[in-house]
Amino acid sequence: MGHPLKDFVVPFQKGDVVFKEGDPGSEMFIVQSGIVEIYRTINGEKCFRRLFEKGDFFGEMSLLEQVPRSATAEVVEDAEIIVINGSTFHQMVQSNIEIAVRMLRKLSGRLRETTDELENALLLQGLTHVPKPAELPAGGPPQEDAEAKPPVLAQFLVEGTLRVFSIFKDVSLIGRRDPVTGIVPDVDLTEEDVKRSVSRRHAKVIHSNGQFYLVEEVGTLNGTFIGGKRIPTGVLTPIKSGIQVGFGTLRLKFVERTAKGGME
Repeated sequence: MGHPLKDFVVPFQKGDVVFKEGDPGSEMFIVQSGIVEIYRTINGEKCFRRLFEKGDFFGEMSLLEQVPRSATAEVVEDAEIIVINGSTFHQMVQSNIEIAVRMLRKLSGRLRETTDELENALLLQGLTHVPKPAELPAGGPPQEDAEAKPPVLAQFLVEGTLRVFSIFKDVSLIGRRDPVTGIVPDVDLTEEDVKRSVSRRHAKVIHSNGQFYLVEEVGTLNGTFIGGKRIPTGVLTPIKSGIQVGFGTLRLKFVERTAKGGME
């Protein structure tokens, strides 16, 4: 029986860069053969270096959170790597929950290793005690000027009500607020979504290198649409000013900020 993911295997040669720190991305990777080094660059030097071999996976942060790559991945020995986008990952988890369990175990191990490394680094610097929030000075850490707001990058206009939802960050979550966790998305459609067709974590709008993208979150139920067409889960899809977008049954107009500071 052939490998179920053989169609997703991509060959890489020694020296190839799979992705660079800061790149946008919506795929994760599984090493089928060879070796990949993951590292961050600080002051021109490679730091926090780690090797990934057969069976190891990496890049899952960008797939799950649609955030820019936090490190660089470089092939140090000819490799075959399975490339999985959000749509494929969603199908894999639905068909075999054990995949999600194995990922959680692996991520838990990585978190434990990172915690140990951080504690060791603090000990080497003579910092044997890290202050807890309760030990911070009265009033907590210094707050930024409440009056200083970042510029508006774009806006969503709700059809019918013409309510405006502004985008201030390069990565903004779209969805409904969660009363259990207390998490409120950057674009909170709770009041507009009377039919509850929008998921708590429905999609993200991403601004990178002057281009806007829409990406549906893994687990979204009722679809995300651009120009009336449903987009696949977990895939960065470009959007342009003036186009209609949909989250579940809601329809909004996406508008970019112009060079002069207004809206197109």
